[in-house]
Order: sequence, then structure tokens, then C-alpha cells
Amino acid sequence: MRTPNEELRNLVAEEAARLIYEEGFRDYRLAKLRAAEQLGASTPTAQPTNEEIETAIHERIRLFDADTQPKLLQQHREVALEAMDFLQTYHPYLTGAALEGITSPHSAVTLLLGADSAEEVMFFLEDHKIPFQTHDRRVRFGSKKPEYFPLLRFYVDEIEVELMIFPHNDRFTQAPISPVTGKAMKRADRKKVAALLNQA
Repeated sequence: MRTPNEELRNLVAEEAARLIYEEGFRDYRLAKLRAAEQLGASTPTAQPTNEEIETAIHERIRLFDADTQPKLLQQHREVALEAMDFLQTYHPYLTGAALEGITSPHSAVTLLLGADSAEEVMFFLEDHKIPFQTHDRRVRFGSKKPEYFPLLRFYVDEIEVELMIFPHNDRFTQAPISPVTGKAMKRADRKKVAALLNQA
């Protein structure tokens, strides 16, 4: 039997999961803060971990979207595979929602690329007449301080694709630290993504 505090913690996790899955929040910390505010959960012990929120997203999919989400997940993984083939020069890896199996209508397909420069990838997209937006994202490798790395964003059949670009050196052989788990980011090469699609 759960204590009142455990019950509140679970409710915050469920609401944060809803905000991420249904409303498109991508920052787990902001989703937790909003959920806690809505539920009046001000005590630190009522704050779920990011892993608990991710578990709640899986549970939400199982309960409410078991009939429709697998098709959406397959679409995102198909786009990922297509983009990985297109960008094979940059040794792409898939990470994020499409790899974790928690794709929602608001999710992006996130690829990690290794290149000599972001401009190299930009020129490649421009040569193929692909419009894109430029951003950056704060990322950390191992115990080092976070740094900002280039991020390019474009769309394939209304599905958002993010390209996170890292210098193609020894550091790219390591996975960056996940902002969700605080551990090395899970990532999959083309062979693994193709295998995931074949399992569907």
C-alpha cells in the first residue's frame, strides 16, 4: 500500500508523462515542475525521477494508445532509417523517443552525426534542396562541462527530424550524457534500427 507521499509522487509522474506525451513538453524538468505546480506537490520527496516519468509514459501508451502508437512509432523509425541512409557519410546514430519506443505526435526523430563541421552538413542539405532551421543544444560528455553543439531541424512528411552534430573525432565514439537518465545516451546504428523495424 502506497503512502500519501508515494501516491502524490506517482500522480506527478503521471501528469508529467501526459504533458510530455500529449502536450509536447520535451524538457523533463519543466514537465515535472508544471505537474508539481498543478498538483500542489511542493515537497522534494514528491518529485519523481526522470526514469519514473519515462516508465509512466510507457504505461500511458499501454493504457490509452496501444492501438495507434505502434503505427506512429513505426513511421518515425522508417523516417529515421531513410534519414540515416541519406546521411550515411556522417555515421548517424538514432537516439531519443523513436529508439526508446515512446514516440508521440510531438516527438522528433533525433540523429547524432559526426562531421568536420556543422557547415559541411548544412551544405549537404542545401545541395539536396532540403530547407532546415539552425539551433544549438547543450550537451555533456562524461564528466566534462556541458557545451553547446549545433542542431539542425527539418521535416520529412510532417515528421520533425533533428540532427545533433558533433566533431568527428575520438569523442564521437562516446555517447553523450542523456539529460533524462544522467547516463550515457542510448543510441543505435543503422543495422540496429533496421532490426527494430523488422521486429514490428
